[in-house]
Amino acid sequence: KQWYQRRVAITAGDIKTGVSMILFTSLPHLLGQPSSKHKLRFYVTFWFGKWWKILLWFIWGFTTYYHINMTWKGWYGYMKGVRCTVPDDELEDLRNLGRTVQDVLESVGAPYFLLYGSLWGALRVGDILPWDTDIDMGINKDQLKTPIKDIVRLLQEKDLSARYNTNGVINVFTKNQYESRLDIMIFSDWYGTGTMHRIGWETYFFSLYYRTQHSFPYRLVKPPLERIDFIGRKWPVPHEEKEIMKYHYPHDWWKESKPEGC
Repeated sequence: KQWYQRRVAITAGDIKTGVSMILFTSLPHLLGQPSSKHKLRFYVTFWFGKWWKILLWFIWGFTTYYHINMTWKGWYGYMKGVRCTVPDDELEDLRNLGRTVQDVLESVGAPYFLLYGSLWGALRVGDILPWDTDIDMGINKDQLKTPIKDIVRLLQEKDLSARYNTNGVINVFTKNQYESRLDIMIFSDWYGTGTMHRIGWETYFFSLYYRTQHSFPYRLVKPPLERIDFIGRKWPVPHEEKEIMKYHYPHDWWKESKPEGC
């Protein structure tokens, strides 16, 4: 009887899947018919033991992860107090930043293109949107011949603050009172499937979000790219005009999203 109790306890303690229920039904034939007390002990151990708690934690964790991915907008998506109109002097500083970065990228033959809000500005007004506070660009890493660290160094030599983050973005700032910002997102067709993906740790942690809203067909950025007006110059943009917006803003790409109250 003691051996049988230890056998039941071990079976219940090591259970990992629902297969244990099948094993339990076979025990009476192998070991004799257990008492009601033993049956109750087994079911209590199964339903309230550690594996049931692990299952609950798994369900909760996956649900939370899925919710975060589907509602994630990046750290910039939570900024408050966005102005309807950025002062002219700040916009001009941002334009100068964009021109300087463009000169550096052109000097190394980098395959860059406008993205996100900056692409909207180029398509709609040929300039930065009145409320936008940064410039967004992309680079095709698969066709980049210059190491990213060298591009960062060249930007720093232009008296700019530049750094490459592990989330796959080169952040560039001006060193003045405006601290204008430009972000260069690095993309790659790392699976070889014809789909461009953002690189970096953030894209792994929020993989569902980035796969659904920050991936797009390679054909949209396949060189050569058309150039259109932006901050007083011609800038390369993805093919098919607004087509890439359907991938970046799948739920409202056709709308003009302004800051609240503007």
